[in-house]
Amino acid sequence: MAIQNATNVVLSITPTGGTLEAVAHCTSASISMNMDLRDSTTKSSGGWQENLGGLKSWELSGDAFVEVSGATGADVLELTDTLFAGAAVQCTFGVSGMVYDGTALITSISIDAGVEENATYSISLTGTGELELNA
Repeated sequence: MAIQNATNVVLSITPTGGTLEAVAHCTSASISMNMDLRDSTTKSSGGWQENLGGLKSWELSGDAFVEVSGATGADVLELTDTLFAGAAVQCTFGVSGMVYDGTALITSISIDAGVEENATYSISLTGTGELELNA
């Protein structure tokens, strides 16, 4: 197994009316997978909490530079339109040989523009339904 260079790990999203494409000028991306627990502690648990698995969930997030014209990939304007439409998007996260695939809703976009700095934005997505691993 080879250790992956994070530069090769890509976040791709299908904006409203578009096709699956990498987030333009992405500088970082992350995925989080979670499982809620159901308390199953009884009087015979010996004073120790016991749990069973419950609902699973997942989230994606990323940061990118703002470009408003000529971007190759999903840009902040397309993604904002998708957020405003409330539309679910197809999205992938990963690198060849390890790609997570699912449907999500864009839950937030935050744009930051400091004096004499690159304008950047952050995007967060929350999965709706199953997250699949295509290895």
